[in-house]
Amino acid sequence: MTGPLYALGAVGASLLVQTLTLWLFPFYTGSSGPHLPPQQVGLALAAGRLSNSLGDVLVARWSDVLATRWGRRRPFLVGASPLLAACFVLLWVPPRQGTAVYLAAVLAAFFALFAAVVNPYLALLADLELSGPRRVATAAWQAAGNLFGTALAYVLSGPFHARWGFPAMAVVFAVGSLVCLWGCAASVREGATRPTGTPLATALASLAHSGALRAYLAGLALAWVGLSMVSLVLVFLVTVLMDLPTSAVPGVLAAALLSTAACLPAMARWGQRAGAQQTLEACLWVAAAFLPVVSLIGLLPVSPQLLGYGLVALSGVPLAALYALPNAVLAHLASRHGLPALHFGVQGLVLNLANAAAAFAVGLLLRLGYGPGADLGLRLIPTCAAGLVLSGLWAFRRLRYSCPTSPGS
Repeated sequence: MTGPLYALGAVGASLLVQTLTLWLFPFYTGSSGPHLPPQQVGLALAAGRLSNSLGDVLVARWSDVLATRWGRRRPFLVGASPLLAACFVLLWVPPRQGTAVYLAAVLAAFFALFAAVVNPYLALLADLELSGPRRVATAAWQAAGNLFGTALAYVLSGPFHARWGFPAMAVVFAVGSLVCLWGCAASVREGATRPTGTPLATALASLAHSGALRAYLAGLALAWVGLSMVSLVLVFLVTVLMDLPTSAVPGVLAAALLSTAACLPAMARWGQRAGAQQTLEACLWVAAAFLPVVSLIGLLPVSPQLLGYGLVALSGVPLAALYALPNAVLAHLASRHGLPALHFGVQGLVLNLANAAAAFAVGLLLRLGYGPGADLGLRLIPTCAAGLVLSGLWAFRRLRYSCPTSPGS
């Protein structure tokens, strides 16, 4: 039962962050919301991601050296989760004045608390006493939980806010997330580990000298920037390029999640046999191939709805790989080298810098147009994303053979 119980934490965390990612730009730039310029929303989100980056490293270090009778990870899950839920609610009740400053401050607090919850949660994957294949299987359970939380966000957030408003949606989701995170903290037991007394500078220097870690982070970060850019404009892709009403957004996103869920077991088995990084690379090639086609929806002699749904079905392959495999690669590295939370903290630092870069880039590109008849900026985003994914694959392949990052590499 370790896998399903561990997955509860992923459900709670992904429910909040995926709802935020999906609706932040539409809510704050739309006529029914504060109607901020997109570049201000992008800057605020980038600042929030930077606070997440700093929080990841600090929390990781604190978590690795903490010694309590409840363990070194669970106190963070218990203590920070209610504060995270409260910040999520505050995001959807902006004031009439000073909205941009308010948004930046609440996002910074939200993502700092997100680091305080998620980094110790992910470090549990390395603390659990598991063999390589069992770790991939547990990571697959975590991916399933992440996927289920994302499904709840994608499918329920639209109808909830349409009927009861964004604040009521936020309260319901915050309570559900808290129940899941506390359920994980109460159910999963940490393995027998000893807190490390290594100074932070020494520990970071040790990680910096790991060629395998550098290889993994370089490739993942580049791909992550591109894919994060696309995730920030999913609503616009559906409503502008596919020419569907806003009410159709949950259905399109549900189709993407069903495709991802269908591919997830195959990704886990493939990763166990061939190695997690090789499987991840192969699936990223699929993403690099179809992302430029997203930019052409509505311009090709094909129904935009038909082409859009076809690409949605294909997206399940790389999405399943990204849900299931990266944490298995990193947990393998952490179990070999020690300092598990710091490994995930450094990954969080790098990926949040990637998310900040993605938010900033999206804000700038959307200035070129993101509405019907004036959509140049929106169309450029998937093409730019494909270039970044290819850059990530170049980094993976250039470094993998001299710096293996998973069994079988």
